[in-house]
Amino acid sequence: MLRSPSIKSLRAIFGEKAARAKAILQMNRDQLTATPVGAARVAECYHPPSTQDIRMECLNALGGFYGVEYLETKRGECLYLNAGDTYTLTLVRFNGAYRLTCWGDIAERYSLPA
Repeated sequence: MLRSPSIKSLRAIFGEKAARAKAILQMNRDQLTATPVGAARVAECYHPPSTQDIRMECLNALGGFYGVEYLETKRGECLYLNAGDTYTLTLVRFNGAYRLTCWGDIAERYSLPA
């Protein structure tokens, strides 16, 4: 299982839904696809989406964000919940862990050369 923030930390972006967010972070693929959002994500994709994609879509719906976004860096892919601003605190999956940060800092530090 990947590392993820504590319920206390998740309250910063999920508020009272932080415990549910933590539960989603701990779900396996079968549990995620059994949720309405997870099932909808699988149904809308021609190729099966990755477990992390389904998980992030479930978290996006829970928190009312503006979608799941992707950023390619020199250290690999970065998935994040679009909070509306580059430097707004959000949930990011990067370097094998889920963490609370802003995606702008990751983009600045690990951006690919132009």
